[in-house]
Amino acid sequence: MTIKMLIVDDEPIICQGLRHTISWESIGVEVVGEAYDGIEALAFLEHCPVDVVLTDVNMEGMDGLELAKELKKRFPQSRVIIVSGYDHFEYARQALRLGIEDYLLKPVNIDELMSMVQRIGEEITQERKLMGEQEVERTRKWLMGQLHQRVVDHNDDYMPLMMTTGSCNCWMIATQLSDYAEWTHRSTEEKRREKRGFWETSVDSALRASGLETVSFFQHQNLLLSLVVGPSSMNAKDLHNILSGVLRLSEDLDLHASISRPFQGSEQIHASCMEAISLLHYAVLSSLAPIVFHDEELIFKRSHRLPELIVLEKNLIHALFQENDEELRQQIDEIMQEFRESGSLIKELWQAFQELVIILQRRLRAAGIDLTGYLNIFHSQEIDLLVHNSYRAMESLLRAELASMFSLIHNSLTGKNHWLADRVKSYIEARYNKDIKASEVAAWLKITPNYFSILFKQKFGKGFAEYLNEVRIEQAKAKLSGTDDRVFEIAESVGYKEYKYFCSIFKTYTGVTPTQYRKLVHTT
Repeated sequence: MTIKMLIVDDEPIICQGLRHTISWESIGVEVVGEAYDGIEALAFLEHCPVDVVLTDVNMEGMDGLELAKELKKRFPQSRVIIVSGYDHFEYARQALRLGIEDYLLKPVNIDELMSMVQRIGEEITQERKLMGEQEVERTRKWLMGQLHQRVVDHNDDYMPLMMTTGSCNCWMIATQLSDYAEWTHRSTEEKRREKRGFWETSVDSALRASGLETVSFFQHQNLLLSLVVGPSSMNAKDLHNILSGVLRLSEDLDLHASISRPFQGSEQIHASCMEAISLLHYAVLSSLAPIVFHDEELIFKRSHRLPELIVLEKNLIHALFQENDEELRQQIDEIMQEFRESGSLIKELWQAFQELVIILQRRLRAAGIDLTGYLNIFHSQEIDLLVHNSYRAMESLLRAELASMFSLIHNSLTGKNHWLADRVKSYIEARYNKDIKASEVAAWLKITPNYFSILFKQKFGKGFAEYLNEVRIEQAKAKLSGTDDRVFEIAESVGYKEYKYFCSIFKTYTGVTPTQYRKLVHTT
């Protein structure tokens, strides 16, 4: 950042010497002018503000101290460096009373002068940076307030500085990751925070590199809103070209973006935020580019014909009652294809699936299927559509729902009350000495892990892990009493790789350690 400086001295040759013989540019300083007395300096500052005024004290007309006094009143943002001779120490005392600590005595040492100006420049730069950060934070909080209030407060006279700089246009830009739910399954919270920081920096940097001012904030973990201010000559197509270069965050992460209509007044912030968020919903449509405008023609031409739920329900009921789940998978593929071709938005998809599941449940009850304990994903929990913001996420939810329904139907139709108990018992008895997990058993049974967990607890009255431990401990007890195998060998043979962990679990279930148990058995 360049520091602008004005040199004031009633001797032109001194002004020119200070201006041209010192390499000011080497310390980031630009001398923008010269003045030959205080009055001329004040007139110059009226039309060209500067950061630093370097002035002599002893001048005809308005001297340096009077100038410094006026500067403190009229241009308090300008720093003043006073230069005085050795025989004018009283000037230094008066300067200090004015709050001017930057004081040099003649003859001026050039290195000392440059060092002082450089220090002042660094202080000004830091002050600007701090003020800029404070203004950004204030603007960010103001934007969030504008977004969340339904009625605009016309008594709020705050206006972000970035919106007060002459003739300009403003836009609201919304961006989000294109398939957030899928990404969250394979990333940690720390990784997501890191990626959000990179995402915000990428968008802001691209806009600022094109001479635009912007303030961004996350309204949601997958929704970044950016207030952008630029010259009135700029339009949405220009913004499109800028954003297109940052939509790919990484090889497997893409952004969608939307751009509101241009506006000027702060009273339009709320409506523009809502417009940008609403437009972002259309980015899911495969026929549209990943950046959506308010006047995107394809938005208005998209088909509003949603697939008929009655037809979908008949096909799904037929597939659900078949022994082979391949037909069910095929039906889901066809359903998703129909919704894609109809140009359905994610919210429309969600509402359609909610209705479809209700219809299917009615048909199952009519067929005598017991739905006790059945978990309905589409009604038992609130689904965040900014997280599940893709066709793939909606398809995943539908597949999970219908897979649970499929399993429930076939459990009921077999007529075997102990179907789950018998099969799980057989599975565990054959593999208890291996590292088996509930999810593996659920996959073997072709039901979802969540549904398996519920059914298992209903049948056995305990969780899978607890039941598996009981089986293993019973096997260990038999080997402790019937063999001479060492304890750590027995631990490993029943599925425990860590000896200490085995001893801890054994004592929890029996009240004694494996060694104590063996002694008790042999004693009795």
